[in-house]
Amino acid sequence: MSSIHWVCGVAATLTIWFAISFAGQNQPAVTPSIANEHSTFQDPAVPLVALPTSFASRRDKKEIRLDKTGVAELANINGPGCIRHIWFLTINNLDKLTLEITVDDEKIPQVRAPLNSFFGVMQEREPYLVNCAAFTVLPNPEASKKDPLIPGTPGYNLFLPIPFRKSCRILVRGKEGAFLGTVVDWHKYPLNTPLTPYRLHAEHRRFPETPPRGNTVEMAKVSGAGFIAGFVTGYIQKNKTDMVFHTGGIKILLDEKTEPYTIEGNNVEDDYGFTWGFNNHQTRWIGCPTHINRGRNDQDGVLYRFFGPDPIAFSSSMRFLAGTRGDDMETVVYYYKKSISGKPAN
Repeated sequence: MSSIHWVCGVAATLTIWFAISFAGQNQPAVTPSIANEHSTFQDPAVPLVALPTSFASRRDKKEIRLDKTGVAELANINGPGCIRHIWFLTINNLDKLTLEITVDDEKIPQVRAPLNSFFGVMQEREPYLVNCAAFTVLPNPEASKKDPLIPGTPGYNLFLPIPFRKSCRILVRGKEGAFLGTVVDWHKYPLNTPLTPYRLHAEHRRFPETPPRGNTVEMAKVSGAGFIAGFVTGYIQKNKTDMVFHTGGIKILLDEKTEPYTIEGNNVEDDYGFTWGFNNHQTRWIGCPTHINRGRNDQDGVLYRFFGPDPIAFSSSMRFLAGTRGDDMETVVYYYKKSISGKPAN
């Protein structure tokens, strides 16, 4: 009886195998790489930005000095595409250069900020190591110590993606004759490739003396739909009556006219994931690249918080506030806003 079962089992197996084989002959052979012409991948620094996997790699590089009007054009690229990495080299840390990035022929740049501040080097500090998902700053002070002819200025590396449908123009403004070395790595997409609607924006603020404790300053105000990618804040303590951290923290007002919601912080160090004050640690999403502790009530520092795994979304508006206590503050808020066919959403 067992031999009969075995024969029946073999016959059934062969029948299934032939059925699958003949069915397979009627299906086209498709490899995963071309199964979906418009497949995308999540950007590692900003996972909400999905970018096409079909692209041509491109690089623009320049060594340039600012002209008589104090302007240098680093890139003027036609789309569709996405900037994937930008490297900057400056010669003088005191040049006080301003970075401007304009995509899709908008009249006002989506990014306009002091170059150092945009990369988390705040309040005219000498550049220091910054190492996070959004950007990396790599100073080389040892080189200048060994050779006075070498300035040791940092390499500034940007990893926030900059998608564009029509165009991307990058300018630097400042003192005539200031030198820049730049490398712009970008992806060029076929003309009809679907592209994420998100466009990078940054808002920079400087508050030499903030209002007394119990008040706030506005770090960013946005209308439209998008999400916050991160923020950086520099503190120089002026009010020595209490610890610099005791501000009440951040307050983010989301969609005030449609579905009002408030995200509230605690105190400064808590908003950045630290406890009991600043300390010099850097991770992919949270960090304190510089901190000076002169005592309990006399501390300065710079902190960053990026929201790669936990972005803060808004559908109609966003207002970003921070508690104050009379200190010197500088801030940059990085966010992505939706556009429609290269035009900002209303």
